[in-house]
Amino acid sequence: MSMAAPDIASPQAKPPREDAVGKRRRCILSRRECASDTLVRFVAGPDNRIVPDVAERLPGRGLWLRAERGAVDQAVAEGRFAKAARANVTTEAGLADQVADLLAQRCLNFLGLALRSSGIAIGHDQVRTDLGAGRAAVLVQASDGAPQPRGRLRAVAHGLPSVEMFSRGELSQALGRANIVHAVLHKSRLSTLFLRECGRLVGFRAIGESRLPAADGGTMISPVTGSRADNETVDRVGIE
Repeated sequence: MSMAAPDIASPQAKPPREDAVGKRRRCILSRRECASDTLVRFVAGPDNRIVPDVAERLPGRGLWLRAERGAVDQAVAEGRFAKAARANVTTEAGLADQVADLLAQRCLNFLGLALRSSGIAIGHDQVRTDLGAGRAAVLVQASDGAPQPRGRLRAVAHGLPSVEMFSRGELSQALGRANIVHAVLHKSRLSTLFLRECGRLVGFRAIGESRLPAADGGTMISPVTGSRADNETVDRVGIE
């Protein structure tokens, strides 16, 4: 199906600005301007159905919403998509689950791409070697792996970003090998994109013992902080 969405932006809407943090868009729920790394883009399809656009490539003006399950549920319940679109749009049941699944798959796809480009090491011993040699950029461990080995590698990682949001089965399927618990991504554009998507997935999935950089490059999201760093400025307009 073609996804040519109608132009749903207000003619008076101000263009988004960009700063040192990157692209900024306005959330239709909070009416605040936020780093786009903390938002999910939606578009209205030709049938006026709201569709998540996690890759930010679908045609049509975007409706941007905070990347959190509660925000999606609230926007649906309060009719915020229709209000922002100024159109009689429809939303499917389970929209937040749909966003969560799409973000998780996008994260796992980046792991598969890293494998094909030799940008990932797999297995406890190889991961430990790469961590010790300073070759690792992101530690990835299965959320259902044995706690003690995961904790030991976390300690060796010395504060590197770590992701423990995916099960052994999910990692194994993404990387085409059985029983994957430990991996490291080497520094590359793929590791940066992987972390960005994991940061958005935080709003939809338990983070376990993950440590993720905040969108503003400040304090990491971790089990201690439990949420994203505040990275919003008040703005009057709710769509972009």
